[in-house]
Amino acid sequence: MSTRKPGGHPARAAQAEDAREARRAKAAAMRQRELAKERSRRVLLISIAVVVVLAVVAVVAVVIDRSREDDVPLAAQVVPPSAGARGAGYVLPGTPAAGAPRLDVWLDYQCPYCEQFETRAGDAVVELASSGRAEVVVHTLTFLDGNLGNDSSQRAAEAAAAADAQGRFVEFNRTVFANQPEQEGTGYTDDQLRRFAQDAGITGDALEQWQAAYDGHAYRDYVQSVADSMQENGVTGTPTVTVTPAGGQAQEVPTEDVLGSDPVAALQQAVAAATTTP
Repeated sequence: MSTRKPGGHPARAAQAEDAREARRAKAAAMRQRELAKERSRRVLLISIAVVVVLAVVAVVAVVIDRSREDDVPLAAQVVPPSAGARGAGYVLPGTPAAGAPRLDVWLDYQCPYCEQFETRAGDAVVELASSGRAEVVVHTLTFLDGNLGNDSSQRAAEAAAAADAQGRFVEFNRTVFANQPEQEGTGYTDDQLRRFAQDAGITGDALEQWQAAYDGHAYRDYVQSVADSMQENGVTGTPTVTVTPAGGQAQEVPTEDVLGSDPVAALQQAVAAATTTP
């Protein structure tokens, strides 16, 4: 008669239990891996959803921004009254005397050297025109937009053209340079340009007319035509000042004189030297 107790041999029973524990451990590990994979999938899906939402928000923002721009239709393209023609600069107020030369000033509203010239010699330029000693023509350029990665020169030049339509080009020109940002490339906001118009004396109905012309980019093509005239006039930078005797050839006033210690005297001497006797 067998004397073995139920349940079999103790060693084999222990081995069977160890195998079961190993299977349970393996199954638990597999479940943990599956849970980890599921969490990763959820994180990925959530991340994708966030990216999609952000993209949608960006698209909506662009659409809204463009729709706002579309609210203001492009105005009919016109030429500011003091310029008279596309590609031409602004003729400052004054009646040139017989034999007076023409003084051309080329500037960009984001140019720090132009601000320096305007601050030190701007009033003298205006006086040369008002006194009749020279026909003074100012050309607003926009090439620094490309260099600085913004459109402030273009917008400021359009704003100046709209100011000229209100008889305030000289005052607006002076105000823009007086408020030029210290950091080159900062540029001007639309609100700042409106404030400059007000500071230049454009108020009431005239300010609303200025705003309508500015918002509608009524002078966009004119400003571009002046920029396009740089090459044919041999202008490669700003400020550039040339003096042309009656019936003669344009001569550039040296940059070291324009930006030197006494630019007013340099301009006056250049104009006097180019003045012809009737």
